Amino acid sequence: MLINFKVKNFRSIKDEVCLDLLATHDETMQLESVFEESENPLLKSIAIYGANASGKSNIFKAFAVFRMMILESLIRSNLANDLPNEYFKLSSETENKPSFFEMTFIINDEVYIYGFEINRKKVCKEWLKKEKGNVNLFCRDNLEIKSNKNYFKEASSILKKQTSERVLFLSVLASNNKPLSKKIVEFINKMNYISGAERGGTLDFSFNQFLNNPDIALKMKEFIIRADFGIVDIKASEKMTLAKDIQHIPDKFKELFFKEGSKIAERNLWFFHKKENGESVPFNFFNEESEGTQQMFALLAPIIDTLDNGKILFIDKIDASLHPIICQYIVSIFNSRQKNSKNAQLIFTTHDISLLKEEFLRRDQIYFTEKNSDGATKLFSLSDISERKGVDFAKRYLEGRYDALPYIADFEDLKFFK
Repeated sequence: MLINFKVKNFRSIKDEVCLDLLATHDETMQLESVFEESENPLLKSIAIYGANASGKSNIFKAFAVFRMMILESLIRSNLANDLPNEYFKLSSETENKPSFFEMTFIINDEVYIYGFEINRKKVCKEWLKKEKGNVNLFCRDNLEIKSNKNYFKEASSILKKQTSERVLFLSVLASNNKPLSKKIVEFINKMNYISGAERGGTLDFSFNQFLNNPDIALKMKEFIIRADFGIVDIKASEKMTLAKDIQHIPDKFKELFFKEGSKIAERNLWFFHKKENGESVPFNFFNEESEGTQQMFALLAPIIDTLDNGKILFIDKIDASLHPIICQYIVSIFNSRQKNSKNAQLIFTTHDISLLKEEFLRRDQIYFTEKNSDGATKLFSLSDISERKGVDFAKRYLEGRYDALPYIADFEDLKFFK
């Protein structure tokens, strides 16, 4: 389970920000939204609000870089590309300085803290700690790696020497089947991340799950039917077809990108809608269904996979093309003892103010981002500013009580507001 994620000097984030899933002493929705793991009260969901360009998505991009470095640093070590150090560019203090990433999490009832700093050319620092007893398992300064011989025997001198400046030591250990390191990498790998800008990969995952996993397919179909999209059935198919025979691909495109005799997977996804006479009519998902229906289908498999396996899911812009009631339902599922029995965790960004109610989110589940006068992102929780219970969070947010709102200079001069 995830306790917190910290990042510093990355894109619009200058000073350290912390996304904290430790629950406060707030008793609101205690049974629904909070669970205990290794004596830590943890939140099942967190929402992040803020103006456009305030840095919400950069927190998620930081997580994506953190995850990518752990899973792919060995593969990328021989590439000429720079490491993904996108330092804060609006200050001479941070210019060309390392980006910092750190995560605190629970594996097998133990709390671990793992993090690293990278610049464009190398891993500058790296560390792994066990919270109980405040034990440093290993720490790294450039290529100098020190490990605790009593508590972390998997860090051999041979593997230390094999670790290059562009590769994480944790990744080297995991690739050599060292037990704890492998468990940590597997834990990170199982986290689901959905980008707000590009949902193509998510749709691909959902299509494959629907086609090849009957259990998930049934749950996806039930959700779509219950959500009142006017759909009574869904059918999918995939077959290998000669590229030249695919009708919706232009001939010039075929000539440029496919060799003669090339085969590609032809996918069909049909959503059946009910007519007034009781018959059903198939709609082509890819060019006849609404963007909202497409988005919902794309999100469903990662949501179900996360719930079924007690994983962690990051969704940037959860409300993109979705009705507020659908967003409310998704959040309510994660905050449900019955439907989220494995204590999966959901972290998402949104502009949907209908969720700013205590029936959906506690104060410690609501975060805001805003940029200060230096253009740097600040992240804070509603519980940090001691907002009292029972108030209308949405109303006070729109009134500017929590800041984190866009400022439009001539907004008051618009005629239709006079």
